[in-house]
Amino acid sequence: AAPLRRHVDTLSDLLEALEATNATAGRAGGAAEVARALAGGGTPLRRAVLGIPRDVAPESLGTLAPPQRALLAELLHPKVAERGVLLAPDGSSVAVAPLLAGLEVGLKRAAGAPVVSPDPLYAVTVAEVLATSYVVAVANGSRATLGRHGCWDDVEEPQVFTLAGPSWALPDALANGALDGVLLGARLAAEPAPLGALLRGYYGYGAAGERAPSSYRRGRFGNVTTTEKLEEEVVATLRLLRALPATRHLLEDLGDEEVAEVARRATRDFMDVYVECPPVVPRCMWGARPYRGTPSALEPPLASVYIHHTHEPGAPCRSFAACAGAMRAMQRFHQDVRGWDDIGYRCHHVGDNKVPFPGGWSRW
Repeated sequence: AAPLRRHVDTLSDLLEALEATNATAGRAGGAAEVARALAGGGTPLRRAVLGIPRDVAPESLGTLAPPQRALLAELLHPKVAERGVLLAPDGSSVAVAPLLAGLEVGLKRAAGAPVVSPDPLYAVTVAEVLATSYVVAVANGSRATLGRHGCWDDVEEPQVFTLAGPSWALPDALANGALDGVLLGARLAAEPAPLGALLRGYYGYGAAGERAPSSYRRGRFGNVTTTEKLEEEVVATLRLLRALPATRHLLEDLGDEEVAEVARRATRDFMDVYVECPPVVPRCMWGARPYRGTPSALEPPLASVYIHHTHEPGAPCRSFAACAGAMRAMQRFHQDVRGWDDIGYRCHHVGDNKVPFPGGWSRW
């Protein structure tokens, strides 16, 4: 059988299949809790915050096939970060573990779970992502960086995701999954809904071609979370990590002042990169041809900047596939007709998606 597509639609299918079985009976966290159980319970922090899920009886999984179970387990507990990521219709990549952790918190909160410190909705999503990334960086004597992008082998039938950039940097996919976990977890807490349908509505395009709600994740997170609130939750999460036997060694040399400084730096970096700035789609994601020749780097400060409105396409593109196609068409025209070395723009604000598609900082 062909391998399952590593796409969020596949995750929606898997969650809907779980919701149709007896495996969710008696679990406040629903299908998200079942998925975490299939993956061994999650990270030490998630087990501490969400509890250790009881084992799943194989007979309770109904028609969920072994390959589907294996994919769920790998997505939530990947051996390498790339294997825990799925592609969304808006062109973003999403880490599944923090997403489902946020969904589980939302369902449990809707069932009456109290809000404690650290707030579970932040602790198992954004706060854990930031705390662990920055603590590991401190332990290795390096400064954590954000914005590590990646690309898929095929945007129609995605199977292999490859990260670029330094290994210690926080991947965009992990940040996206954490942001979505907070936003969708909060929605579930206020209004419980089937998880499969929830994800289809959040990641899918509207009937009239409206942007997918997921493409607004950065602005919406900024609307519900202040820098001060996030910093407070990262501090509380760091203190919890320092108390857990499995993670204590990572923070044993950090006093309260150092913990506060790590939280302050991590929070401000995160808000700058993932709330104040728009997402950037790398060349490999829109299918760019190679540059012809040898580019020379631009050296700031630049003497001038030109803002240009393209003639084609005339109508705005309203999906990732359409916008990527428009980019490829412009590049073909510039290289094959104009005879240029590459597409003629350095950064592109494409259609209604409000997503820059960079040509790269170079000149010819």
